[in-house]
Amino acid sequence: MTELAWISTAISTARPQAMGALLRYFRDLDAAEEAFQDACLRALNNWPKNGPPRDPAAWLIFVGRNSGIDAVRKRAKQAPLPEEDQISDLEDAESDVAERLDGAHYRDDILRLLFIC
Repeated sequence: MTELAWISTAISTARPQAMGALLRYFRDLDAAEEAFQDACLRALNNWPKNGPPRDPAAWLIFVGRNSGIDAVRKRAKQAPLPEEDQISDLEDAESDVAERLDGAHYRDDILRLLFIC
């Protein structure tokens, strides 16, 4: 076997189990495949340096799951926020109180500030 052939053998042997676990976890074939591919790339970077893990399938599942979660979080951060009128149909709750306080005749500005806060 060549130097990296054992990695190829370990990955292809662990692929069905890892893909099944990732597919069950993400419930999306594309997300599971992306996570598995990322785990394979990380295996190609780490395994030659550190040696093979005791259980390559478990390693691929663990790293793939973490990679998939990171991708989901990244997509959620990049999603645009909804418009303000879609979030809340209420007006500013403090505006009514502020208008009443402004209409009252308070001589002390600090007292007015305390009421507004």
